[in-house]
Amino acid sequence: MSELDDPTLTEDPTTEHDGFGSSDESYEHTSDTYTPDAYGHDGYGPESDPGHEPHSIVQHNIDGSTDVVTDHDGDHYADLVQHDRDSDGTPEVSYVDSNHDGRLDTILRDYDDDGNVDQVLADTNQDGRIDYVASDRNDDGNIDHLVVDSDYNGRPDTWVEDTDYNGDPDVVKIDVNADGVPDVTIQDTDGDGDPDPVVNPYAAS
Repeated sequence: MSELDDPTLTEDPTTEHDGFGSSDESYEHTSDTYTPDAYGHDGYGPESDPGHEPHSIVQHNIDGSTDVVTDHDGDHYADLVQHDRDSDGTPEVSYVDSNHDGRLDTILRDYDDDGNVDQVLADTNQDGRIDYVASDRNDDGNIDHLVVDSDYNGRPDTWVEDTDYNGDPDVVKIDVNADGVPDVTIQDTDGDGDPDPVVNPYAAS
């Protein structure tokens, strides 16, 4: 299965994580969403749009987890679905309808349960398949690993890494012939700040 082919979206917002650098705006919103007792829903549920009261369904499961489904713009469709494995008020997984079209198109994952998003998976063209995966691997609030399906064929074709966590990409790999194998690697091998292209001799032509 492709890294970008997530079945959780197939059966059913494009986020502002367009590459590297700080993603404080999205992280701040997510942190607000996770703040216990912020909106009178036992720590669950998003902030409502002006003029609309959020409506949430909260389910406490026998395994100790909590699921919350929230409509916060009054259109009677779920805008946010949260799963809190340990019911501590901080969801580990959230599904978001980012463009309010009635489809959950973005997944936010908090692997360490600290209230900050560690990974974002998004379907940007509403075809039910993940188009990019953006990860914060060192929990500093910046994206340091990005996988993109730019031609929407279900296979990743661009990989970007910030290996030294300084906010700038160090390695970019591109699959130019859509076979799923990186053909070109662009990286700064000598630390001078200029990318040095390297062609993979083993990639199919």
